[in-house]
Amino acid sequence: MSKQLWFSVAAALGLAACGGDDSSTTPVDAPPAIDAPTATDGTPQPTAVNVTADITAATTWTADHIYVLKTHIFVRSGTLTIEAGTRILGDNGSSIVVTTGGKIDVQGTAAKPVVMTSSQPEGSRLPGDWGGLVLLGTAPINVTGGTSQIEGFPAGTTGTQYGGTDAAHDCGKVNYLRVEFAGFELAPNNELNAFTVGACGSATVIDHVQTHLGSDDGVEVFGGTANLKHVLVSQVQDDGLDWDFGWVGKAQFVIVQQSAFSNEGFEADNNGNANDALPRSAPTIYNATLVGSDRQPGGANQKQMGMHLRRGTAGQIYNSIITSFADFPIDVDGAATVAQTPASLFIKNSIFFDNGNQTTWADPTDNDGGFDEGAYFKTEATNKLVDPRITSALNLASPNFHPGANSPAMTASNAATPPSDGFFDATATYLGAIGGADDWTLGWTAYPAN
Repeated sequence: MSKQLWFSVAAALGLAACGGDDSSTTPVDAPPAIDAPTATDGTPQPTAVNVTADITAATTWTADHIYVLKTHIFVRSGTLTIEAGTRILGDNGSSIVVTTGGKIDVQGTAAKPVVMTSSQPEGSRLPGDWGGLVLLGTAPINVTGGTSQIEGFPAGTTGTQYGGTDAAHDCGKVNYLRVEFAGFELAPNNELNAFTVGACGSATVIDHVQTHLGSDDGVEVFGGTANLKHVLVSQVQDDGLDWDFGWVGKAQFVIVQQSAFSNEGFEADNNGNANDALPRSAPTIYNATLVGSDRQPGGANQKQMGMHLRRGTAGQIYNSIITSFADFPIDVDGAATVAQTPASLFIKNSIFFDNGNQTTWADPTDNDGGFDEGAYFKTEATNKLVDPRITSALNLASPNFHPGANSPAMTASNAATPPSDGFFDATATYLGAIGGADDWTLGWTAYPAN
C-alpha cells in the first residue's frame, strides 16, 4: 500500500478537533475494536477508559486499564505517570501533548513496556491512525524570539508553544515505550511525528523507545538539549531521526530500519529559514545503525539515503553503520552545511556498505558547491567500506541488528571510545547500535505489520 493511500484512509476517517477541556475521563466497557489482553491466571482483564479531558493535576494511568484517547490530550500541569505494562490506544485525531507546564513519567520495563498504539483492531491498523506523543519544554531553540509552535497543530492552539532559556528543563522520563501506527498530517507540511521532542532540556530522560510504522518521522527533535539512548525507529514512512532548530544533545545506541516507503535514516537541519542561526544544531552521536530497504533507487518514495545533512547543521557522529540505502550513503546539502566541515561536521570510525552510488556519492541536484562527499568521508582514515555482517537487518517481521561472527564492526580497534561523561557508555567500543552479548532490543520491541 502506498503512503498516499494510507493518508487517504486516515483522511476518510476524519480528524477530531484539538483540545478537550470541556469533557471528562469516563470508564466504559471495552469496545469491540480493542483487543484486550486475555488473562490466563485469573487476573481480571483491563477495563477500557475513554480519555477525553486534558490533564491538569498529578494523574496515574495503571496497567489494569486500557486508555482510549478520543482527542488530543494536553498535560497542562502536574505529571502524567504511566505504569509499566499499560496500553494506550489512540483514535484518529488524538495524541498526547506534554506542555511546558506538565511532565510525563513513563515507567515501562523490558518485561512490561508501555505501549501506545492505534485503537483499530489488529489487522486493520495503519500508519497515521493517531497522532503520537509530543513533549514540549523551555530549553533554547534558534528561532526568532526564542519560542515557536510545534508542528502538527492549527495556529494558535493553546499548549503547543515551546522554547525558552532553561537548558536543563525537565520534560519528564520516558523508559521502555513503544509508539505504533502514529503520526498524521493535519494540513500540507504540517504533521505530527510518532514521537516529537520540542525544546526539552538535559534533565529529560528518554531511554528505550521504539516507534514503529509511523506515517511521518519516527523521532523528531526540535532544538533543546535532551539526550536519547536506546532508540529504535522501524519502518516509518519518512525519516528515522530528524533534528532541527539547534539541537545540541547527545544520542547513543540508535537504530533506524527503513521500508521501501521510508526516506532518510537521519534528516539533519539547523534552521531552514536562517541556516546559520544559533545555537547551531550540533548533536554528538555514538553507535548508530542505519539500515535502508535495499530497494531500487528512486523507488516508491523520495530519495532514500542514510543521512541528509543540510540547512547549516553540524554534528559529530562516531561508531556507526550505514548500509543498504538505495540512493546515497550521505548527502551534505547546502553551502552553510559544507562550511561546518571538517571541524564541526564529521563521521568517524564508521562503516558504509551496499549503498546506492557509493562509488560517486555526490548528489548533483543539491546546492553544495560541488562538495565531494566521497572524498570527504571515504578519505577519513577511520571509516571503512566493508560488510558489517548484519544480514538479518532487512527482515521487517523479525530483524536482528547484531553484527555476525567475524564482523569488522566488533573489532575494538575500529571504534572510538565514547567519553565517560555520565551519559555515554564508554564500554561500547564497537560499531553500530548493538554489540557484545547484550541485545537491548530483545523482549520489549515488536514489528506488527498492521
